[in-house]
Amino acid sequence: MFPTIPFRLVRFGSALIVLTCVIVLVSPLSIRGAVLSDRPIVDVLTFYGVTAGAYGLLPFMRRGDIAMVAMWVVLGVGVAPCFAGEELSASHMFGGIVGVLMAAAPVYIARFRQVAQGDIRDYRRRRTEGED
Repeated sequence: MFPTIPFRLVRFGSALIVLTCVIVLVSPLSIRGAVLSDRPIVDVLTFYGVTAGAYGLLPFMRRGDIAMVAMWVVLGVGVAPCFAGEELSASHMFGGIVGVLMAAAPVYIARFRQVAQGDIRDYRRRRTEGED
C-alpha cells in the first residue's frame, strides 16, 4: 500500500536533523540569532527535537545518560552568552529544560508501566514468552 522507507535512510535523516539542531544551538551567537527567533518556545522545541532524536539514534545508550547529556547541553547553551558579554536568560534555560523533560518523560513513563505490569528484568534482560 505505502512504499516502505529503509530504516537506514530514516536513521540517517534523523541524524542530519539532530546534527543541524546541535550546530545551530552551539554556533556563535550571531548565527543563532539569525537562524532562530529569540523566543523561549523555540528553545523548547529545539531541545525536544534534539533529545527525542538522540533517543531514536542511540537505542543502546542508557536513557538516563541521554537525558543527563541533554541537560549539560542546555547548561552550556545557557551559559554561552556570558562569554559574549550578555546576561543569562532564565526563560531560555527553563525552555531548554522543559524541552528535554518533554522528550525524556515518555521513556521513563513507559518503563514505570513495565514495572507496574510485572515486567521485571532478571540479569538486566526482559523475559520472552517462551521462557518460564
